[in-house]
Amino acid sequence: MKKIVWAAAIWAGLSSAVLYAQPSDTVLELMDVMKMEEQMSSGFNAMLPMVDSLSQQWQLTPEKSQELRAIYRDWFDNAIDRNAIIDQIAEAYDRSFSEAEMRDMITFYQTPTGQKVLEKMPELTQTGAQFGMQEGQKKQHLLEEKIRAFFEENVQSAQ
Repeated sequence: MKKIVWAAAIWAGLSSAVLYAQPSDTVLELMDVMKMEEQMSSGFNAMLPMVDSLSQQWQLTPEKSQELRAIYRDWFDNAIDRNAIIDQIAEAYDRSFSEAEMRDMITFYQTPTGQKVLEKMPELTQTGAQFGMQEGQKKQHLLEEKIRAFFEENVQSAQ
C-alpha cells in the first residue's frame, strides 16, 4: 500500500512538473514584452557597485578591480543559465496570474510608461535594497539587544 501511495505522490509531482514545463503562449509573450533577458542583464549591471565595493574593501588596484569585475561578468555570461531562469519566472507568472491579468500586463508594458518601468526597475530595485540595508544597519543594535535578551532568557539559562 505504501508503495502505491509513494508511486502516486511521485507521479503527481512529475506530472505537475510537466504541466509547468510548458508555459502558456501568453506568459511567453509577457516575458518577451518585459524583455526578460535584458532585465537580467540590467540586474547584473545593477549589482556591479557591490563588486566595486568589494574591490574597495579589499583595497584592490584599478587593474585588479577590473579583473574582479571580469570574473563576475564571465560567471554571469557563461555559468548562469538565463533561459532556465526565464522558464522558472514564466512558470511563476503562469501560477500567479490569470490569462486576463497577463494580457493587461502585456498591454501596459507595451506603452511608453510600461517600457520606462522596465528600464528603471533594476536600478530602483537596487536602490531600494540599499536603503533597506542602510536602515537595517542603523537599527541593527536594536535587534542585537532583543536577541541578546532572548538568548540570555532562553538559551543561556537552560544550560
